[in-house]
Amino acid sequence: MTEIHQTLILPTRLGILSFRTDATGPSLVDSDISLRSVGFTPKLPSGMSTSTCTAVLLQTRPDKDIRTLNLHAELAAALDSNRCTGEFVDALEWNDEQNLVIVGTEHDDALYIRYPDAGYANVASVKYGLQSMKIEFDLDGMPPGVSFHMIVAENPIPEPMEASAWFAVEQRHKDVLQLFS
Repeated sequence: MTEIHQTLILPTRLGILSFRTDATGPSLVDSDISLRSVGFTPKLPSGMSTSTCTAVLLQTRPDKDIRTLNLHAELAAALDSNRCTGEFVDALEWNDEQNLVIVGTEHDDALYIRYPDAGYANVASVKYGLQSMKIEFDLDGMPPGVSFHMIVAENPIPEPMEASAWFAVEQRHKDVLQLFS
């Protein structure tokens, strides 16, 4: 069994936010998984905006047998975090009373819609730490070549319109995929 890791570093208003992915499977090489980021303008309700929004995409090659996969995001700054979830989003936010950073990902309900045979309806995939959130993927029942995302939204405090950053991290996966094509 081979284990591979990839890291992506994202500077934010509150310091470095690092992303790490770990994968195991027989005969894996670094190119079997891809961890990339791109800045974008999120689809938001009228009047809402973010100063910065970045999508982070984790993809696996469809011809590889990947047994375990996770994606971990951690803020280097020692700031208190708050969990914030919605119908289709799990998120973690930090602020220093002048700046706000939120990282969000698909809630189990959204994963269940994309991968109904993987059992996400009954298993919480997101784990929270003091400065971090981690998604652990159970790849049983998943088709080959899976993809997952996290979105980082930043704004000053007060936000131009309240909850703008929170709405920004709740983007559809198919829209995130289009950012990378």
